[in-house]
Amino acid sequence: MGEPYPNLWRRGKEEKSGKMDYDISENSFKSSFYQLDFNTFVDTRTKEAALRVSHSLVSLISYSGEEQIFWASGIIIKCDNVNGTFFGTIMTSASLLRHDACENSLPKKFKIEVILHDGYICPGDVIAYDWHYNISAIKIQSSSPLPTANLRCLDDTIQMVDIGGDFPTKERSFQLLPHSNLFKLFPGDDFVALGRHHSKPFNLMVAPGKFSIDYCGLDCKELLRVNCKITKCGIGGPMINLYGEVVGINFYAEDFTPFLPMNVVYKWWEHVRGCREFNQPCLGMQVIRLFAAEVDELEKIMQKFPNISKGIIVEEVTPESPAAFAGICPNDVIVQFGGKDVESCLQLFEIICDKVLERVDLVVLRASNGARWDLSIVVDRIDTDQFNRWPLPREYARYMSYRF
Repeated sequence: MGEPYPNLWRRGKEEKSGKMDYDISENSFKSSFYQLDFNTFVDTRTKEAALRVSHSLVSLISYSGEEQIFWASGIIIKCDNVNGTFFGTIMTSASLLRHDACENSLPKKFKIEVILHDGYICPGDVIAYDWHYNISAIKIQSSSPLPTANLRCLDDTIQMVDIGGDFPTKERSFQLLPHSNLFKLFPGDDFVALGRHHSKPFNLMVAPGKFSIDYCGLDCKELLRVNCKITKCGIGGPMINLYGEVVGINFYAEDFTPFLPMNVVYKWWEHVRGCREFNQPCLGMQVIRLFAAEVDELEKIMQKFPNISKGIIVEEVTPESPAAFAGICPNDVIVQFGGKDVESCLQLFEIICDKVLERVDLVVLRASNGARWDLSIVVDRIDTDQFNRWPLPREYARYMSYRF
């Protein structure tokens, strides 16, 4: 028997053209976000945010000769007027440039096709790429101005409440203060993964979800995650907040969407523009945010340092690395680096990017003996052939380079 009172707002299965079960396969490059149940219904605020970005959202197809090798999405972040000719810069995934995940060079007879929001197709040229962070910058040329997206870096400092203090009772409102340069992250915040399909009519694709502090499981500690699902043609597309600001570049996972925060993308692009290369910093340790640690580890730390509310925890130290020579140990909590209080992994990343090959002072708290240690460390540099290309299996990647 059918429903006695059918829901008039529910879309029937016969209305979902091309509906298919969620499946992880190479064919998912051809599937739209809307072919996933999770993206069937999109609310008004999500639509408004997506439409603010849509004109700067592109689709990209890479070729080796005449063979199509990858399909991706991307976002126009910059447009320069040079004597009446407009040059746009697109940020996307470096997976677009790969024919083989183990290769360190571009495929033979390589070319890129870029599809703009209105269906116009133009060639793209590679400006720069980074295998470690899996990002690339592509240049296109136009006779008219190209729309660019608004970018926003993130503040991932989620402080622990002092163990002896009171929990905050004031409810925060969903509002970005006009004077703030960073978008403050909170678990459960609404974000939207966007993509543009590579087949006519080159549809805008939308996947809403919520920010999670859970670990991504990929071998790149800077990645954050939103609990939404995309298909593979959304790789390289933007993650946006509900204000229509791009906060990161998306990648692909089975049950969620990992994204590289704009803090990392911007810092990489700043170095590439300034000196045509990015010196990948290396400390030789794995770190996690204080709030992301296991509760039993937090208890041990707070027993020794009851008023601690910020810092990052060292998970692993690579033997004979800069961190090991500096005397840093697993489970140490880094609270200062280069004279600045450290509250998040993104903050540490931004500090060390500008300190490559320099000696820097730091302060750690050691729960094993309740001591505060003043140390110094040389920020090393990773060579290109040592880059940890994190899409590779972790078992292989662990031999490629340090994690931080």
